[in-house]
Amino acid sequence: MSGRTSPFPNSTPTRREWLAASAAALGSACTHRKASGYPGYALVATSAENSVAVVDLNRFQLTKKIELNAAPSAVIATERQSYALTPANGTVHLLDGEQLRKTGSIRLGDHIDRIRLTPDGLRLVGISAHSRQMVVMDVESGKPVYRLGLDYEPLDFDLQVHAESNAVYAAVSGGASGAVEFIDLASKRRKRTQLAGRLGDIRFRLDGALALLANFDQHSLVAMDTASAGVITEIALAMRPENLCFNFDQGQLFVSGSGMDGIAIVFPYRTLEVDQTLLAGHAPGAMACSETPSYLFVASRAGSEISIVDIDSRKVIAVVQAGQMPSHITITPDQQYALVLNEASGDMAVIRITTITANRRKSGASLFSMVPVGSKPIDTAIVSALS
Repeated sequence: MSGRTSPFPNSTPTRREWLAASAAALGSACTHRKASGYPGYALVATSAENSVAVVDLNRFQLTKKIELNAAPSAVIATERQSYALTPANGTVHLLDGEQLRKTGSIRLGDHIDRIRLTPDGLRLVGISAHSRQMVVMDVESGKPVYRLGLDYEPLDFDLQVHAESNAVYAAVSGGASGAVEFIDLASKRRKRTQLAGRLGDIRFRLDGALALLANFDQHSLVAMDTASAGVITEIALAMRPENLCFNFDQGQLFVSGSGMDGIAIVFPYRTLEVDQTLLAGHAPGAMACSETPSYLFVASRAGSEISIVDIDSRKVIAVVQAGQMPSHITITPDQQYALVLNEASGDMAVIRITTITANRRKSGASLFSMVPVGSKPIDTAIVSALS
């Protein structure tokens, strides 16, 4: 804990101890709470409950829970309509953007692991390891357009428009199978490459011409050409690449994972190599970037810390205790707040970005608010309030 003394008598604080400490910290910060919140709502998927929690970000209060028929794992928000995935029954639930209520449900298959919207917002795409398929749904009609069979179990995928061809591509990671596939969603043309090792997440570069793929067994990032599915280069890492996070303009990719208490910084353009590895807290996990100021927020997988890195200086400038087992971080669209979901304590910690200051003790950040949201929150999406 970098020499800091824990406020808890036990190594793992109880729920009562955590809430008491949080209340004390928030009480001492009351004189700084004159700022208004964000005019919108956070939709929070709580994996141990059959509901999506709705948090008013203007007042930082839980306002309601949208009941579903199974446990949600992911939420995608748009102005008109949002989507909540319950993977066990392969269903996408439609959430009205204005009334914040469920308006319908669409079953895509027996089990859907992940969903994403195409960049134009016209298609919702899902993958299923159980049925080995990709499902493409038309957003307007709410009906599946087509299904593509896969001869491997997909682990992750990403969507992006190729800047030269203007085609929307899906890049699919085959996980333990080592398969990688690039699919043109309009023509359904497919190109595939077989790699050695267990694969992880895959992310497109902003121009869609290149994808970066995590290789767990090799402790590396594989840079791949979208058009040919060919390997351009393989970048060795000091850690298992479990978390990938682009900065706001996607000029830098940050990588964290087990094996090192550090973050690898990769330039996805130019030289395609690790530019620097910097220490960033204990057991770095989930990450998120703000644009202005340019900060990287890094959650500790093994504790309650959020380390805040100044991306320009590449130094940890502040550390804040945010909750038990922080597992997901989202930045509000106005760049004013970092929202941290705490999986073990069932709450959302709020850090006000503009009040963060650098000092030698790294104590220039504190919680702005703490909002109970429900058991095991793991994903969130932000809906702007409609006028």
